[in-house]
Amino acid sequence: MMWSKRCVLIVVLGIILLCESQRIFAVVRILEAENAELIGVYENNSLSGYSGTGYVAGFDADTDSLKYRFTIEGGLYKITIGYALPSGEKGYQLIVNNIISEGMLPAGNQNFMEISAGKFLLSSGYNTITLAKGWGWYYIDYIKIEEAVPLNLITPPSTLSDESTTDYTCKLFGYLREQYGSKVISGQQDLAEVNYVKQATGFSPAIGAFDLIDYSPSRIEYGANPEGDAESWIEWQTTGGGIVSLCWHWNAPTDLINETDKEWWRGFYTYATTFNLTQALSDTESENYQLLLRDIDSIAVQLKKFQDAEIPVLWRPLHEASGGWFWWGAYGAASFKTLWQLVYTRLTDLHQLHNLIWVYTSGDADWYPGDDYVDIIGLDIYTNATSPMSGEWENIQLQFNGKRLVALSESGTIPIPENIRSYGTYWSWFSIWSGEFIHGISSTVLNTVYSDFDIITLEELPDWETYVVGISNPGYDLKPGFCIFPNPASKTLYVRFQNKINPGYALKIFDIYGNTLVNIYDHTILNMYSTREINIENFKEGIYFISLFSNDQLLFTQKFIKK
Repeated sequence: MMWSKRCVLIVVLGIILLCESQRIFAVVRILEAENAELIGVYENNSLSGYSGTGYVAGFDADTDSLKYRFTIEGGLYKITIGYALPSGEKGYQLIVNNIISEGMLPAGNQNFMEISAGKFLLSSGYNTITLAKGWGWYYIDYIKIEEAVPLNLITPPSTLSDESTTDYTCKLFGYLREQYGSKVISGQQDLAEVNYVKQATGFSPAIGAFDLIDYSPSRIEYGANPEGDAESWIEWQTTGGGIVSLCWHWNAPTDLINETDKEWWRGFYTYATTFNLTQALSDTESENYQLLLRDIDSIAVQLKKFQDAEIPVLWRPLHEASGGWFWWGAYGAASFKTLWQLVYTRLTDLHQLHNLIWVYTSGDADWYPGDDYVDIIGLDIYTNATSPMSGEWENIQLQFNGKRLVALSESGTIPIPENIRSYGTYWSWFSIWSGEFIHGISSTVLNTVYSDFDIITLEELPDWETYVVGISNPGYDLKPGFCIFPNPASKTLYVRFQNKINPGYALKIFDIYGNTLVNIYDHTILNMYSTREINIENFKEGIYFISLFSNDQLLFTQKFIKK
């Protein structure tokens, strides 16, 4: 039988298209929940809209879980959860091999939805994913796995919400923007714990985070005495040049229950007060509305001390509202946003406080006060120490898409630099909570974090008086450098350049015997924050070294593993 050239070409193209379609569809894996190993949970199909033959329900006991076992080619993957909720937002626990992370399932309209659980490094061959109870009472439809690369950060606008912001406050914000995406600024809650970190690591947190809680008038009425607290924080800044962050656990203005387990000093919690925010806001002539104003005015007195000392403040009021556990979030998004805007306008317009950078602790999208009232988005995350927190990072980036800087404004665990580089989670800063949270971190981990070249400490901050946004060096030696991710890598190695590098530089990859496998000389890609992809799919499994050279002079070398 004779085949024409045209027929052969059609057959070849058909084979190529078939192979390509199989390759494309192989990128996405759907793991149906009902096919997983079910422990204490059960398959259901009463709620419509699911995929497969059903979904899994019954997450109500602490031991309840479902477990997937599967094989896959190693690499960086995005994991998405298909779910539905019977009522309200819920928390989940996800265990990917030995990495434990936790996240929230936002409430919707009781239909099946999707949410990103973040990016994870999966091993070549056998892997496991477990969904454990968390808060419980949710339905799981499937887990979706797809190949991923870290998000490219979009630099947010350079302007602040307050048009009258002071020059020194603009300098701080400019500095934050310049570091965003390449460095993470270290921070610590409580002055005593700031000193503890210094003793443990030899480095000081660049950000000192403090709480105005005891300045709440209803606490002072019960005997709280914060005298000298604000002055001590000002002294810390003026003597060391650090960055100040202030939050306010606002004790309810009145109606404190003050019973066992609901004592007056717990008055910022919803369960310890009967103060009704919606009612107070509904009548501006009411006594409770006037008490709101009284409390805001009392905090303005403390904030003015920082302005008088020309100290900018990362101002983080009314945090974690959407969780509902604080009274300012107990009456819904509308009342919260009204209160936020009231606090903003009263401090900015009436009290003329223009040294504040407004940090909103993000929750559901409906709770966002608006671009005119927010400068930075913060996330408060308390999760397992092994978690890369990539799910929270992914979802907040998708929500705001470069509109605002994103910070780990409060955390129970410290972000690990290798995870930051591997997953691209370059928080503007992190701040670890006090007590057991900072003391529960081993000295080895603390030293690893604080000595890392991607973590900015107090010693590396610039001189704010001479700092010029976009021109002055940030205080540490800007040697040409780069980071690589993922590590280990299977197909593609991403090289992210830390600083702007002049022409005449080369990237080289060597094997353990010193043989040069890759030699890239292309100055056009060596710009600050740019990323280069290097195909290593044909490399044998093992250890390799990637080096940055200038005119044959070695500047940096990093080791990576091909798996």
